[in-house]
Amino acid sequence: MKSKVLTMLFIAYLLPFPALSQDLQTSVTSEFRVGYSSNTYLNPFFSEWDRTYNSGYGLAATFGQLFWDKNRHKFELNGGYVFEPFFTGQSTWHGHLAYARYIGQISSKLHAGFNIGTSGFQSDFDRNLHWVQPYITWFPSSFTSLHFKAGSNFREYVGFQDSLNINNRLDSYALEMESWIGFRWQLKGGIYGNFENLPAIQNGISTSFSLRHLFVNGSRITSELQFINYSSEFTTTVDEGGGPGGPFGPPGGTTETQSINDQIWRIKLEGSYPVSNNTSAFISAERSLYESSSINDGIGDFQISGGVRFSLTPNLFTSGKRTIEPIWTEDTDQYTLRIKYRGSGNLFLVGDFNDWEMPGIPLREESKNTYKTVLKMEPGLYEYRILVINGSDEKWLEFSNNTSTVKDGFGGTNALKIIE
Repeated sequence: MKSKVLTMLFIAYLLPFPALSQDLQTSVTSEFRVGYSSNTYLNPFFSEWDRTYNSGYGLAATFGQLFWDKNRHKFELNGGYVFEPFFTGQSTWHGHLAYARYIGQISSKLHAGFNIGTSGFQSDFDRNLHWVQPYITWFPSSFTSLHFKAGSNFREYVGFQDSLNINNRLDSYALEMESWIGFRWQLKGGIYGNFENLPAIQNGISTSFSLRHLFVNGSRITSELQFINYSSEFTTTVDEGGGPGGPFGPPGGTTETQSINDQIWRIKLEGSYPVSNNTSAFISAERSLYESSSINDGIGDFQISGGVRFSLTPNLFTSGKRTIEPIWTEDTDQYTLRIKYRGSGNLFLVGDFNDWEMPGIPLREESKNTYKTVLKMEPGLYEYRILVINGSDEKWLEFSNNTSTVKDGFGGTNALKIIE
């Protein structure tokens, strides 16, 4: 049973697409936060190093998501808008971000796909970014995945420093790992670099590691550590005197090669708490330290922020079909299942709770259009469905997009419930 629970946790949290009940799903996520940042490099959505924006800020972001999953093919489309005003008079950051991702299942342990996207943000200057990135994912076990990514991104800066316009291309690679430890611990790690620095990867490599703990009530605590290293070389000519050699040295002096090493350390801690099924509150704190062989003292920056996130999964592609969303609550060793249902007939719970014996466990009407049943359950993973019996007619109800499900092998879907 424990192995099955871990496998379902992996499906629910690790795979890039949620195990939902329909082939086509939609979701909308909005985030609102306030905070203080001493460097835009630590700011959400921005990677530009700018210490002039040491200011309090607000942030509003809304993203829509579309998922399509059919057999061995998965497709995801994301897009949204970000608005970030600063509280000390600097120009407001605002812009869009959109990307599409495709995944094809080559085998049960090997997936391949690509990510293509674009973003455009405006403030004192405009920054436009476009990228394409093929990748391969390997699952050495049910609880671990390895991702290899390689691709190009194209950056354009308009009106940058001294009204400069800059265009460049960066070819990069990434090797990432994701693993679940036990029921609630998630470990992530990655190595990132540029092809132009090969084989001297130390000239521009970064690494990141994060550890996340998921609590039973849906709360999360995430810690992240990141290290970035840059190395560059340049030549200088030291004037050691004039003349064509002899005791005065070579003509023009001596050429020397010098190097500069820059390192950035970042550490971040974030916690979130579910206020309701669709709302969570969060707080995050981040610290960075910049060190370089060209300066004597390191430069430290920090960021702290908090806010709320709202998530909705509207049933836009259900073709008028009636769906339900099971709500579970816990009281000591008893678990209550509630379902809102508008229609005729009697409701029954059928699943691992009763060895799938028909008609199942009856749900009693608690109030108008709300039905419930109370169960005593041992730790484990349970699959179930809701049956409606109206006279001689019997039918299974379909679950909403908010419900984690798994294919039942017969063309339908079963909902999942995990008890620790």
